[in-house]
Amino acid sequence: MGKQSGFTLWEVLIVLFLMGVLLATFSQHFGSATKTVQKQINQANIQRIEGAAQLYKIDVGTYPSSVRHLVHNPGSVRNWQGPYLDKIPINPFDSELEYELDSTGKVCDVMVK
Repeated sequence: MGKQSGFTLWEVLIVLFLMGVLLATFSQHFGSATKTVQKQINQANIQRIEGAAQLYKIDVGTYPSSVRHLVHNPGSVRNWQGPYLDKIPINPFDSELEYELDSTGKVCDVMVK
């Protein structure tokens, strides 16, 4: 009988173990990178909203009472020259959360839609 070619059970198990270790390492790194990107998007959204709120104040004289007023004319204000944003930014952490402004034009809270 000649020598058989192929892998032993131990060789297959070792390869599967190493693949599992690599997959676990990659997925942990990928999850961390995703959170970093979400934080960067969130910060950019906040800066856009606050910048638009400043432009709104220049035109109207007060800060908007809602982020929605940066996109749609509330109808009850004079000198609205918007839209100041093309659309309301989506919260990268949870699309069911919405940005809110305080009386100084700063993003102060994230509310459930």
